[in-house]
Amino acid sequence: MVRFTPITNREQVGGEALAAFDSIVDSRNRINGPHSIMMYAPEVARTSTALSDALRFGGNLSDHDTELAIIVAARHWDCDYVWASHSQAALKAGVRPEVVEIIANDGNINALTREEAIIVRYGRELMDGHKVSEEAFDMALAQFGEANTVVLGALMGYYSFISCTLLASDMAPPEGASVLPRRTEAL
Repeated sequence: MVRFTPITNREQVGGEALAAFDSIVDSRNRINGPHSIMMYAPEVARTSTALSDALRFGGNLSDHDTELAIIVAARHWDCDYVWASHSQAALKAGVRPEVVEIIANDGNINALTREEAIIVRYGRELMDGHKVSEEAFDMALAQFGEANTVVLGALMGYYSFISCTLLASDMAPPEGASVLPRRTEAL
């Protein structure tokens, strides 16, 4: 059960929080799950929305590549809420169902296209190993250019932040939503 009462209605806030609330609604048309928790820290909610907009809509990564990067971060954090939303968005953006399954199951990237493998490898190295190899970095740089290589890593970092917020507050995805398979621990 979620540890905070989600703030989704304007009547739930007052004072300086109203500006943050209105700013998010102007951007999203509503307060979504992550922002309903972040509204307890209104300036965090407002600035994180602006950062999200810059990363998702201000860069030149395609919707396909953006959603692929997001689900790599969701898998890293085992965040069902982000997964439920963005695995569906990834499919709508043209990410192949088998790619979504490979990410969900921490599968081998050999069946991915070169572009898909670059994103997944970059994310896995960055988040799992806390370092990106020269080879993975150079491949991302050649594929996306300087600015969008920065956006790629920052996007994964942003969804790490979102995942941590959701996991700490115990926010679950809607009933019946797609969730990640549980990882098995090595014995």
